[in-house]
Amino acid sequence: MSERPAKSIDQCSAGKFICRLAASAAALVLLSACTKIQTNVAGHEGNSWTVHGVVRVGSYEDLDTLIPTLSQQQFVTDVAQMIYSGLIDYDDHANPVPDVALAAPTQANGGISRDGKTITYHLRRGVKFSDGVPLTSADIKFTWQQIMNPNNNVPYRYPYDDVASIDTPDDLTVIVHLKAPLALFPAAFMANGAIGSILPKHLLDRYANLNHVAFATKPIGSGPFVVESWEPGTLLTLRANPLYWRGPPKLKEVLYRIIPNQNTLLTDVLSHDVDLYYDAPEVQYSTLVKTPGYIVTHVPNMTYEHIDFNCGHAPLDDVRVRQALSYAIDWKALADNVYFGLDVPGIGDTPPASWAYDPGVLPYPHDMQKARALLASAGWVPDAQGNLARNGQPLRVDLVTVSGITSRAKAEELIQQDLRALGIAVDIHNYPADLLFASYGAGGILAHGKFDISLYAWTYAEPDPDDTVTLGPGEIPPAGSNYTFDADPKIGAWQEAARLHYDRAQRRPYYVLIQRRIHDTVPMHTIVWRSNFDAVNSDLRNFKPVPDVSDFWNSWEWQI
Repeated sequence: MSERPAKSIDQCSAGKFICRLAASAAALVLLSACTKIQTNVAGHEGNSWTVHGVVRVGSYEDLDTLIPTLSQQQFVTDVAQMIYSGLIDYDDHANPVPDVALAAPTQANGGISRDGKTITYHLRRGVKFSDGVPLTSADIKFTWQQIMNPNNNVPYRYPYDDVASIDTPDDLTVIVHLKAPLALFPAAFMANGAIGSILPKHLLDRYANLNHVAFATKPIGSGPFVVESWEPGTLLTLRANPLYWRGPPKLKEVLYRIIPNQNTLLTDVLSHDVDLYYDAPEVQYSTLVKTPGYIVTHVPNMTYEHIDFNCGHAPLDDVRVRQALSYAIDWKALADNVYFGLDVPGIGDTPPASWAYDPGVLPYPHDMQKARALLASAGWVPDAQGNLARNGQPLRVDLVTVSGITSRAKAEELIQQDLRALGIAVDIHNYPADLLFASYGAGGILAHGKFDISLYAWTYAEPDPDDTVTLGPGEIPPAGSNYTFDADPKIGAWQEAARLHYDRAQRRPYYVLIQRRIHDTVPMHTIVWRSNFDAVNSDLRNFKPVPDVSDFWNSWEWQI
């Protein structure tokens, strides 16, 4: 959750969507169709600017660390896909696929016990870290211990904190004993890219914590690429790992360039200085599709661009104020003018393609009269200049997002205009991604609640509707990543009840209740469910964009 807090962001179920059931079905069809179309993004080799064997990636967010256990940035998740392995990963259809594990555990294959509390993973033979040391079950257990180590600045610990114990009877077997059945767990535990990317015990077990170890700048993993060098804020250079268990990747090198401005990145595409500009903003889509030598993907995604209301801050601790702001913000105008109608509008955090999605939960309409009435009921009335105040104190809120992102700057401007028309002053304070999404221990802006309204994207760490990490009452920082700071006991009870069942039919009613509850209490509001817009050198083969997790999931297959 990660941004997409990895995630972790940056990963979340809430009052769900502007679309109707027909739109949900359409999204499913589009998801399947677009993913299939983009399975092989190259049709020829012929661009004079192609550097054969080398892919130059353009990223607009800096990385806070190269240890994914300590990060929830989506861009760290993407990089971790190339450096590390997990027990499982997710493919271009959002299905769990084995990585270091031989299979994703299910009750059908015997990986999940009858009582749902014991999960067994069998590991592949011959998997090695890039320094040649074998990866064993001891590394899996060690990684879990680092996630649970209170001295580590881990952004969240769910679902790893639901583990009672782990047994490693031999080098290739991991037996996890859960405190209670947990539906999300089998395909989330040690999923590659998120906080569970597998760490090497032989290099790290001598440290009391991992917060400041040199390993964070030049880590050793078991993924398809090895870190050659990292210049924070500038360039990460990766080279092919000859010991990778699938065989050496087809690329010789990946140059991951960090260019923290989307307009500059667009210029680099136009001058053919990057081969892959991923997660491009909607405002650049029309330009990118006309750029010779590139193919632009458009895959519906489980990434939601949204705002969080800080329910721990007055006056947003009053549900009437949050509802008023939700009526005052013109969500349709944001979807049309900022995201150009290219994405699916929304309200909550359950994707319209999800089996748990409730199409009956509708967004807040733009209604300034209702907004004013709600604020008046909360004691906020206009002064002589039309500014809202209560007991002589003006109504003023802080709005934060990642600096350098053009679409969010425009969204902030429109939100500011809407709230100003209501008589609310909005102060905008933007931060670099590595500071905004930093963990609580590392002084993160969101984690410390230094905002009233935050605007960012969150991506599901796995395609499951369990939103405990971002909305669970037990996940408020420093315990986790619930940046709404809304400790709603009803939501918590329904989340707990839902995750006890592995059967979707038994889980879904609880998620419907959660969606409706969040609509009513508005701790957050989605603007759109974003599509994957990746500008890809047409000479790059086997690039397979995903509906969830990471477009870098199969980087060992990339070829140019």
